[in-house]
Amino acid sequence: MRVSIPLLGTLLLAVVLAGCTHVRSSQDVELPGEGTWLVLPLVNRTATPQAGLRATAIVESVLFRHGVNTVTRYPQSNNEGVLFEGTSAANRKEMDKWIRSQSADYVVSGVVHEWRYKTGVDGEPAVGVMIEIRELPEGRIVYSGTGSRAGWARQSLSEVGQKVIDKLISPVVQ
Repeated sequence: MRVSIPLLGTLLLAVVLAGCTHVRSSQDVELPGEGTWLVLPLVNRTATPQAGLRATAIVESVLFRHGVNTVTRYPQSNNEGVLFEGTSAANRKEMDKWIRSQSADYVVSGVVHEWRYKTGVDGEPAVGVMIEIRELPEGRIVYSGTGSRAGWARQSLSEVGQKVIDKLISPVVQ
């Protein structure tokens, strides 16, 4: 069976695009890495236990890698062994209180809306994350972006998560 060159090119393009990270974000903004950045736990809106905590750790690492000098993560003392992170109004109130007690320039928060292996023969990892950055003390949103990616069968969830979060944060931090 002979395969035509245009058909082969189209198939190759489809395979390449299938592995791309899709990002939608607010207008371009570049924020300085100097100062203090706070990272709140990302809200877990998935059925995967502790997906928000895993993504939060990746956000912290990506910020450091892109030149943010000081990153402070919200102190959580009761998450060991917790399957689903709490997102109650009381938790949000405590976080707001903590933010006001800090001397920081920016606060990063967000939502994990997909963090799983797809069902099927290959079980590809799939990740979807929304990141929001607010300037302090006003709390004005300076960046909001959402990204998603489906990985290949041999990739891990954390690898795909790192790629998505990196694509969201890298254009923002100078």
